[in-house]
Parts: sequence; structure tokens; C-alpha cells
Amino acid sequence: MVMFLTRAWAEEYRKMVNQNKEYKESAKGWGVGWNGDFIFQIDKIPVDKIPFKDLPANVAKELKENIVNGTIYEIVQLKDGECTGARIIKDPKEVKVGFVLKGPYENWKKMARAEVDPTRALLARQFVLEGDMAIVMKYAKAANLLSKTSAALKTEYPDEVGSKK
Repeated sequence: MVMFLTRAWAEEYRKMVNQNKEYKESAKGWGVGWNGDFIFQIDKIPVDKIPFKDLPANVAKELKENIVNGTIYEIVQLKDGECTGARIIKDPKEVKVGFVLKGPYENWKKMARAEVDPTRALLARQFVLEGDMAIVMKYAKAANLLSKTSAALKTEYPDEVGSKK
């Protein structure tokens, strides 16, 4: 199990994306000649519901350092069917990306569990996209496969530690 919102989760996600042959094929051409990197902005993290004392000390420390005002940022670097990097960052201004996807924590959890279709969630305004929507729609299958890949990752959510949600 890997804790969502951590460096370890981001790295495991990167590895799993790169093992997904179907994603590799559907994302062919993504980010070639243009910046296909994303910042995933996860807002409204229920910090008051995270039992920090029940988490491993290193995980609690990492979450406390990286969640600022209920928000955390992850950069996911995507190019031509590969995830070349994924990590938590402190400040989105420290990187240049082609896209920013913003949404509340609860919606991100649903997407990470593949309970919602990313394209439909975007069209339903459950997420806000900064960047070229037409390009994202052209690669809708790849976006869905990214969500399915995250659902295959054995994930623990910090606000669910100690509960049976």
C-alpha cells in the first residue's frame, strides 16, 4: 500500500503508467513538439480528518510539509506515451507545464479509484483545466487509461487511515 499525496505514490504511479502498453499506444504523440506535462492541483484536502499520529512519522512529516492551505501539487511529466517523471512539488511556479488540472480532493480520490471518467468529470466541471482542451479531448482514451492505472495502484488515503471507508 502506498499513501496518496506522497512522493512514493507519485513514483509508483509513474512506474505503473510506463508498464501500461495500452496507455503507451493511446498516448503516442502526446507532448511531441509541445509541453504535455501536467500539474495536478489537489484542493480542499481535509487536513483536519487526517490522523497524523497514526501515520508513519516520515509520511506524516511529508504530508505536513507539502499540504499548504489544504492544497498539494503534483507534476506529472508525459511525453509520447511515457511518464518521464512524477513528483510532489511545493510551488507550481517552479516548473513549466502545458496543463494544470485542478479539483477538490474528493474528486481526485474518485478519479484515482477510476470511479469517474476523467473526460466526463472535466465536462461536468468537477475539475478545471488550464491548457488546450481540444488536445486533451483528442487523447481522451489516454486520460481514461491514466485513471485506470491509478486505480490498479494499491493506495491508502490519508483521511481514511484507521477507518473502514
